[in-house]
Amino acid sequence: MQYYLIQPKDPLIIRSGRPFEEITDAQAARFPPPSTVAGALRNIHARSTGKALNNKLLELAVTGPLALKLPINGDAPNEEHILVPKPADVQYFYDGGTAKTQLVRAKPMALAEGDGCDLPSGLLPLLTESVNVGKPVAGPNWWSFNDLVAWRKGEEVSFEQVVENGWTPAEPDIRTHIAINNQSRNAEAGKIFQTTGLTMWQQRADNQAFPEACISILAGIDGDITLPLLNLGGERRLAQVEPCTLWPTIPTDLVQAIKTAKGLTLTFLTPVLFNSGWLPSWLDEDTLTGMPPSCKSLQVKLRAAALARWVPQSGWDLEKKQPRAAQKMIPAGATYWFEIVGEPSDADIQSLWLAHLCDDAQNNRNGFGLALPAAYRFDL
Repeated sequence: MQYYLIQPKDPLIIRSGRPFEEITDAQAARFPPPSTVAGALRNIHARSTGKALNNKLLELAVTGPLALKLPINGDAPNEEHILVPKPADVQYFYDGGTAKTQLVRAKPMALAEGDGCDLPSGLLPLLTESVNVGKPVAGPNWWSFNDLVAWRKGEEVSFEQVVENGWTPAEPDIRTHIAINNQSRNAEAGKIFQTTGLTMWQQRADNQAFPEACISILAGIDGDITLPLLNLGGERRLAQVEPCTLWPTIPTDLVQAIKTAKGLTLTFLTPVLFNSGWLPSWLDEDTLTGMPPSCKSLQVKLRAAALARWVPQSGWDLEKKQPRAAQKMIPAGATYWFEIVGEPSDADIQSLWLAHLCDDAQNNRNGFGLALPAAYRFDL
């Protein structure tokens, strides 16, 4: 796998799988899904090597994308600059008593006697550790990779730390367009629309015009890229692409920590696609037990899950020249809690590190379902 840094030269327009409205909104600004980045990387790889644009390119595995915060002072980025989506088990609450925003953790907990829910049999509800903490508020949707690792270890992570190390995008780039008649060269009546672009800059807390840092895209592909520019997203907007060696490395204590805890979490750093909606097909629907596709003997039992509402995912088939069928995509940040059944091997646990765990092999090759494992002990 060879890793590349993609630096957009203009705000990115990423379609959300719905028709363009006449008037768009800020929520339409999206980070590119894995399939968009995969298509762009395979395209520039084919152009770099003289290959044909056909279905053989789909056999090239792509990993990512993640975001990367590049300091404007020119310093080389390192692992602490890698950004990942906010985990779904975190909520931001404003405490009026202390006038501070807190991170509130939700975790699997047993129900009290007499309580009940409609979750599948054996699945635990997620309850917050704190009660009466205040009012839910908005916060950064992108965290530092190191902050997420610390959060998964149970360490204290502050809201101020998340804001400083994470990414809050600047205001979206909204542009108004009109249709021009090719014959008269005049604007056609009623044909006006807007596009919303994702601005790849860090929003400044002091609202100054000049940004603090620019945001790039980090991804990998099993192939060489020699050309310096590629097209990414709608309107064929340009992005610079260059090789890099930066990618998260597996912690030396991860394997032993998971074996000692006899449980683990899987946090998906890219959106994930499962055939049965929220439940992976590698888990038995009745017992919720199974083996991740990257493992040979590791048996796990699903105990809880935290995920946001699905979002549509589609694309364009270059060979057939037609839209691909729409899919329901679980947003990145989804987290699943598993209890380990039996004694896992070190190799199986190591294989989970940043593995792609979708049901379909092609979705894995497209970069969906990039999973971050972490140790978790069930204290019920």
